[in-house]
Amino acid sequence: MASPSKPSKRRGRIASALLAVDAWLDTSLYEIGFKAREFWEAATIFSRRFRVHGWRRAIIEVLSEGFTMGAGGFVVLLALAMPAFDITTGDWRNQGDFAVTFLDRYGNEIGQRGIIQRDSVPVDEMPDIVIKAVLATEDRRFFDHYGIDVLGLSRALFENMRANSVVQGGSSITQQLAKNLFLSNERTLERKIKEAFLSLWLEANLSKKEILQLYLDRAYMGGGTFGIEAAADFYFGKSVKDLSLAEAAMLAGLFKAPTKYAPHINLPAARARANVVLSNL
Repeated sequence: MASPSKPSKRRGRIASALLAVDAWLDTSLYEIGFKAREFWEAATIFSRRFRVHGWRRAIIEVLSEGFTMGAGGFVVLLALAMPAFDITTGDWRNQGDFAVTFLDRYGNEIGQRGIIQRDSVPVDEMPDIVIKAVLATEDRRFFDHYGIDVLGLSRALFENMRANSVVQGGSSITQQLAKNLFLSNERTLERKIKEAFLSLWLEANLSKKEILQLYLDRAYMGGGTFGIEAAADFYFGKSVKDLSLAEAAMLAGLFKAPTKYAPHINLPAARARANVVLSNL
């Protein structure tokens, strides 16, 4: 017959074990809470070093709000610009709409109709005066910015405000190329936003030389011509490689407003514009 004291001893051991576990839990929770309190006090003391008051606090709050609004604005602008990037997935470098060339029965060219384009002349083979004239007039800081010339935009804004009219453009060569390749000429805020983001995309995917090459090959130069080589042939009957300084200046002046400064339409205006280009050199 089993002793009646054995079950009571077993229950006593179980109770002792449970009490030990309970004591361990209480001690552990107390130590964790104590350590957490010490950490919080240390963090509070450390953060007090960076507290500012008065005008410094006001400046920090303004900067913080400005950063938040700027980040939100960037997201909105990016959302507006995203549809434009779909255009970059196609064969956007391919040129189309060539002119129709009329020949006589002996094979001699007697005329053209439609858009006139010529084979591209590499930038390295163009005269130095041509490149300098274009950059000095259209984008002096072309090799220094990343698609958007903030300094150029600020300068143009200041000059236009001072003259109370649009006397100077702020678009970089990359921005003009983005418009020529992917966008229309509509004057809307949405188009300018797309133009800015596409400019950054071009800078990220092409070298400066490639951007300049495409710009010189695709820009409309008046008289139904696209590209500086086609314009040199149309206006002066020669290749861009053979242009004189005066001829290079006249062509460089066409990028701003080809229909206004085309020499076959308004020679005095073309000469005046060429003089502006020469003064920029």
